[in-house]
Amino acid sequence: MEQQPSAPGIAGIATKYGLIQGVLAFIVVLVTTLAGIKQGWVDSVAELALLVVFMVLAHQQFKKTHAGMMTYAQGLGSGTLLSLAAAVVRCVLVYVYVTYINTGYLAVLLQAQRAALEQRGYTGAQLEQAMSFLNAMFTPVGFIITSLISGVFFGFIVALIVSIFTRKGDPTAVF
Repeated sequence: MEQQPSAPGIAGIATKYGLIQGVLAFIVVLVTTLAGIKQGWVDSVAELALLVVFMVLAHQQFKKTHAGMMTYAQGLGSGTLLSLAAAVVRCVLVYVYVTYINTGYLAVLLQAQRAALEQRGYTGAQLEQAMSFLNAMFTPVGFIITSLISGVFFGFIVALIVSIFTRKGDPTAVF
């Protein structure tokens, strides 16, 4: 008796798409940096679009291998895991980039933050207090930790929304 191959699980599918999305998100950061585009809404929208597209693709593949069905909880778990994998890959690549390739990247971001604070009217002690906080965040490790946490958090929020539209319940289920 032949054993049928088992369908891939949520973890495998989500990790695969998360790895791809993480590399592409890093490429977005790299392209915007090399093009001299200020870090802001352009790269955020591009990364959000990539996240949504890959989350939908992961959900479609899961449904394709599981009789066309995926519960909301499975979609949420898949999307969150995809976001975690993408955030880890992106953070590792950004860490290598800011530590070994473009060592002045964080200093430029810190100066931009200082200018933004001054433009908002921060002066003297207020500015120095804000800058001391930002100095801790704009180290390679601090930047990576905040990027990882925010990547997973916002990925979870996106998964909450995307899963509403991609779920497909069992039509024969009795409630």
